[in-house]
Amino acid sequence: MSSGTENKALEVGDVISLDDENGEAVGDFEVIALFAMNGREYVALTPALEQEPAEEEELEVFILGVENQELIALDEAEEAAAFDKLDELLEDAHAGAEHQHE
Repeated sequence: MSSGTENKALEVGDVISLDDENGEAVGDFEVIALFAMNGREYVALTPALEQEPAEEEELEVFILGVENQELIALDEAEEAAAFDKLDELLEDAHAGAEHQHE
């Protein structure tokens, strides 16, 4: 999987275009989180939307590894561990946001 972001550090909110291994365009994706786990960097992506989704609508989320500023697919076990870590990070962020509003 490749993106048009080589040689540029990703940031939350960036919208990137991804191509599959055959160079075919997959689509545009928004970076929703960047995190590290077990010495490796990861990026969480969701399809870029032109408008805000309805509250009850679930967003599709993808996690890819980042190696030498290139995005790489994960095996099932690593992907599951990365989703667990992302859930943890999002829960912590949500709890922190609730605490600030008190």
